Amino acid sequence: MKIAAIETFALHHTMPYTLAFARGSYSEREALLVKITTDDGIVGWGESALWGGPPSVSQVVIEKEIFPLIEGESPLRPEYLWEKVYQETYYHGRKGILLACLSGVDIAIWDILGKAAGKPLWQIFGGFGRPVESYASSGYYRADRTMDDFANEISGWIARGFKGYKMKIGNTSEVIHAGVTGEIPLRRSFEDDIARIATARAATGEGRLFVDANTSLDAAQAMRYADRLEALDVGWFEEPVEPENIAGAVQVAERTRIPIAGFETETNKFTFKHLIDAGAMQIVQPDVVQVGGLTEARKIAAYAQMCHLPFTSKNYSTVISQAAALSLLYAVPNGRWFEREIDPLPWRDEIVTHPAITIDQGFSMPSDAPGLGVEIDEAALARWIR
Repeated sequence: MKIAAIETFALHHTMPYTLAFARGSYSEREALLVKITTDDGIVGWGESALWGGPPSVSQVVIEKEIFPLIEGESPLRPEYLWEKVYQETYYHGRKGILLACLSGVDIAIWDILGKAAGKPLWQIFGGFGRPVESYASSGYYRADRTMDDFANEISGWIARGFKGYKMKIGNTSEVIHAGVTGEIPLRRSFEDDIARIATARAATGEGRLFVDANTSLDAAQAMRYADRLEALDVGWFEEPVEPENIAGAVQVAERTRIPIAGFETETNKFTFKHLIDAGAMQIVQPDVVQVGGLTEARKIAAYAQMCHLPFTSKNYSTVISQAAALSLLYAVPNGRWFEREIDPLPWRDEIVTHPAITIDQGFSMPSDAPGLGVEIDEAALARWIR
């Protein structure tokens, strides 16, 4: 069995409303899927993070730079192929866009391996097999929603069985990128933001509330938030500062009893080791479609377990990233909390031939089908291709 072909699919969707958060706003959604086919016809699917960059750039990296390095190779050697790409692109890779592109390729290769073996990836990865608590994820700033609407949305998702809810915070004029990235709508004062968080916390009731600042604060601002979050019994404080600000993250972590979660915007196992060793976070939370794929995320999960830390994965995109994240969380003993995006997106149930994920009473389980358990309906997918 040899890798014979690769295709990329750049997807585009216009949302019915605009979402704002501390780093910007958007009403257009994009995603980049990767399809790898072997010479005997097995197809694997992956996804590469595409957060604002031109899809064409990532497509060129995948098709013109990474694919020639793996063409003709056996897809049953994902560790070797990952290392081959990493070393061959070392002088301009290692992090950022290259690792995001490699993530999609790596996930697709693992999908092929699982299908060839006739086993779901969660079994191949260790088969711990414990249903994962799920939380609903949205909580953006929206002009079309009152605070009562916001509270009702949250309580509604908790009533459906979700164990928690995650919201965005920190959209104030004091963000570290103020005056650099352009004006962001729906800015508010610190006290107004705290009131918004308090409203959300009340709406979760016995569920957990998680907050996400999207790397937009400095350490002093983050500690000010953390002091108030403690009184609200928030479940975790996600990405309070930029991941390269390790000292600042440590300051925040040492100041508060609220666990610090991160960092979805960081890539590769080496930087995660530095963050963990420094005590910069208590919940290890990469993004499998950005950090380097399942190969790299598995190593980070194992190191987190060695350091007695729970592992989760940011997951805010298509069914491919959902299935990849849940396959890993379900496989490892320290896997915690599956993020279920609730904003409108047609690239989940609408593009698959059968459900890839089951959520029951707030607990998520992956499919028992081989590989990721995902079969893409390419005819359904076609309408969203740019």
